[in-house]
Amino acid sequence: MPRFIRIAAAQVGAVHRSDNRESTLERLLALLGNASSQGAQILLFDKAKELGVDICIGFAEATSAGDHYNTCVYYHAKSGSVLAKYRKIHLPGDNEPSSDPNAVNQLEKRYFKAGNLGFNAFRIPSLLPGGYEPIFGMMLCNDRRWSEAWRCLGLQGVEVVLIGSNTPGFVPHILGTSDNQNRREARAEAIFHHMLVMQAHSYTNACFSVSAVRCGLDDGKYDLIGGSAIFGPDGKIIADSKTEGDEVVVADCDLDRCLVGKQRTFDFARRRRIEHYGLLTSQTGIVEPPRHFSKSDVITNTFSRISSEADVRSVTGSARTKQIRILLCNPNATESMTNACLAMLAPTLPPDVTVYGFTAPKPAPSAIEGSFDNIMSAATSARAIIPIADEYDAFLVACYSDHALIKMLREEISQPVVGIMEASLFAARTLGGRFGIIATSQRSRYTLEDSVRHYGLEGFCAGVRSCTLGVLELESKPEEEVLSIMCDIGLKLVQDGADVLTLGCAGMTNMKSAVEKAVGGNVQVIDGVQAGVQHLSGLCRLNVRTAKSGVFASSADGRKRRGQQWY
Repeated sequence: MPRFIRIAAAQVGAVHRSDNRESTLERLLALLGNASSQGAQILLFDKAKELGVDICIGFAEATSAGDHYNTCVYYHAKSGSVLAKYRKIHLPGDNEPSSDPNAVNQLEKRYFKAGNLGFNAFRIPSLLPGGYEPIFGMMLCNDRRWSEAWRCLGLQGVEVVLIGSNTPGFVPHILGTSDNQNRREARAEAIFHHMLVMQAHSYTNACFSVSAVRCGLDDGKYDLIGGSAIFGPDGKIIADSKTEGDEVVVADCDLDRCLVGKQRTFDFARRRRIEHYGLLTSQTGIVEPPRHFSKSDVITNTFSRISSEADVRSVTGSARTKQIRILLCNPNATESMTNACLAMLAPTLPPDVTVYGFTAPKPAPSAIEGSFDNIMSAATSARAIIPIADEYDAFLVACYSDHALIKMLREEISQPVVGIMEASLFAARTLGGRFGIIATSQRSRYTLEDSVRHYGLEGFCAGVRSCTLGVLELESKPEEEVLSIMCDIGLKLVQDGADVLTLGCAGMTNMKSAVEKAVGGNVQVIDGVQAGVQHLSGLCRLNVRTAKSGVFASSADGRKRRGQQWY
C-alpha cells in the first residue's frame, strides 16, 4: 500500500533588526499552527508536541567546550525528544569582512566551526502505519550544492532530505561577479541554481527533498530569494511557495515513489564503481592534467661551452602526458594520519604525480605497535588493496617498519612497492655518512634496530633513540610537548654522530620543520612519506616492475587451485 507522509515547509519572510524576539517567535508559531491545520505530520523550519507535529529547525549552537556550530535538529513530537542533530559542514564565505564598505559579507566561517557529525540518515518511528520507519536526512543551506553530501545520505537509503536555507539574491562580492550585474537577473540566477541542485540531487538519489528558504528584504536591503519547495524523487517540483512572505508549503509524499529510482536507474549496489572514485576522498582542490607539448618545446642534444677545458651537453625531456598514480597505504585504521600525510605531500608533488590515500578498514588496529598489530593490519589492508591495485602505478606503505604488507604486495602485484622506512634510509644513505632514527616508543626502538640490521645498514646507523611516546600520543598530547621531546632526541642523535635524521613514524609527518630548525641546516631531516613518493615516482618514470622470478613470485595460482581465493 502507498506510504504517504504529509510534509510542510515553513517559509519565513523578512526579519529586521528592529523586530523583537517575541514577535518573530509568534510568526514561527503561526506557521506551525497553519501547517498543523493542514494535516502536516512534519514541518521543516515547542508547542509542536501539543499539535503532534514533528519539526526540523535550525539554530546557532554553543557547546559546553565553547565551540559554535550552525546546527539543526529533528524534534519527534510523539516521544517529545530530539531524534537527530546535524551541524553544517560546508561553510561558505570568508573569515574576515571585505574591505569594501558597500559589500554584503558572508561570515559563517568567522563565527562557526565546520560540522563534525557527518551526514547521518535516521529513522522516524510512529509516523506511518504498519510499523515502517521512514529514513530521513538533514542538511543546511550551502550543503545542498555539494553532491557528496547527498550521496552520503543516498547510500543510507534516505527517502526524505530536509534542508533549511538563507540564500541572498545579489551578492557580487561573495560570488566574484560584477557589481554592475542587473539585480533582477542576479536574483533569477540564484533561484535557478537553488532549484537546479534540489531537483538534480533529489533525482540522482531517488528521494524526496524539502527546502525551507528565507525570503524578503531584511532591514529593507538584504534580499533573500525564497523558493521554498518540496521535490519528488523524479526531480520534479511537487509544491512551491507563491509569495515572498511567511507561507506554508504542503505536499503529500508517497515514499513508494522512491523505489523506482532506487531499484533501477540508481541501484547503487549494482551500478556504483567505487574503484574509480578515489579522487573524491583523496583530493580537495583541483589538480589539472599535464599539458601536451609539441616537439618544438623539447630541447635535445644542446651543446654548451662552460670553459676552455670543459664541454657539457644537456638534454631536456618532453613533459609526461601520463599521470603517475601512487596509493599511500596506511595499514592502521586511523584516518587522521592518512589525511595528515596527504596534506603534507600536496605542495611537494610534481605536476604528473597524484597520491591517493588509503586507510585500512577495521579490524585493522588503530596503531601498529607490535607483531600482532603488524600482521592484523597487513592482512586487512591486503584484502582491501589487491582488488583495486590495477588503478595505481605504485604503492607506498606508510608504516615506519619492515611491515608485512610490503612483501605481501610485492608478491601479489607487479607495480613497485616501498615502505617509508626503506625509502627514508635510501635517501639517508645518499645524503650523509651516518643516519639516526627518531623512534616513538621504546619498543619501536628495538624493532627499528632489528629492521636496520635486516636491511644490512647497521654499519651506517649512528643510533635509534626513542621519544617514549605511543603512536597515537603524537596526536593526542600537546603539540609543544611532542615537538620538544622530538627535537631533544634529534640533538642527541646528532651528538651520537648522525648527519642525517629520519622520522620514525608516519605520524611525525607534520613535525619535520621543527626538528630541522632544532638541529640546524648542516643536518638533513628525512620524512619517509616524502622520500617514498619521490622514490616511487622515479621508478615509475623508469617504467620498471617488481621482479617475479625469485622471492617475490606470487603464490596466487596455487591458492586458487586450493580454492583459497581470499580477495
